[in-house]
Order: sequence, then structure tokens, then C-alpha cells
Amino acid sequence: MSKQPRILVVDDDPEMRALLLDVLRNEGYEVVEAKDGTEAVLALRARTFDVILMDKNMPGPSGLDLLPGLRRVCPHSQIIMMTAFGDVASYMEAAEKGAVEYLFKPFRMEEMKAAIAKALGSSAESPA
Repeated sequence: MSKQPRILVVDDDPEMRALLLDVLRNEGYEVVEAKDGTEAVLALRARTFDVILMDKNMPGPSGLDLLPGLRRVCPHSQIIMMTAFGDVASYMEAAEKGAVEYLFKPFRMEEMKAAIAKALGSSAESPA
């Protein structure tokens, strides 16, 4: 029996979070939301996630600040960064710190779904 993939959506924009939750739940994923890095850490203490979809710029610890710790605590979670303020340097930094994808807002929902499908394929190949 295969389990429903679980995704953590971390974004300080409530409208963006609501949109992502709606789209991902309609795709059949179990989705949990966090409004910032602090809530994300609490959610990660409570359960594991297959994919973490995280905004780069948030109040408190940014997505980039959280990446190294998330890689240590959740080595099998695939992390996808999102940002409206991206550049090549931050893309490279996110990749070096362990992000598997980097989405530039505004992105098409098809692009986000493809990034998640690719990340889930990567995690399926990882040892459990």
C-alpha cells in the first residue's frame, strides 16, 4: 500500500499559501502549512514530509537560513525553494545548501506540480 505524499508549504503570504494548499490537495497530496520558519520547524518536529515547498524570503529565519538545518534534520525531504526576488547568486546558494528546485514567482501551477513530481521521483530513489 503506497502512502499519500506529504508536503509542507512554508510561505509568509497567506494568499499564496491558500492557493498552494488548494492546488496540492486537489492533486491528492496531504498538505500542511506554515507561515514562517518557526512554524516550519514545529511542523517538522511533529512529522516527516516528502517535500518541503519553502519561500526564500520570510520574517525571522529565511528559507535560505533554514536550508542547512533542514538537510540535517530531514535528509530524505526534498526541498523546493520559491522566491519573487531571485537571482543567480541566491539560486546557486540554495542549490549548494540542498534545494532540489528553485521556482521564481509568479510561476505557473504546472511548473510547481512538475517540480514536486520530480522531487518525489528523487525521494523514491533515495534509501529509506
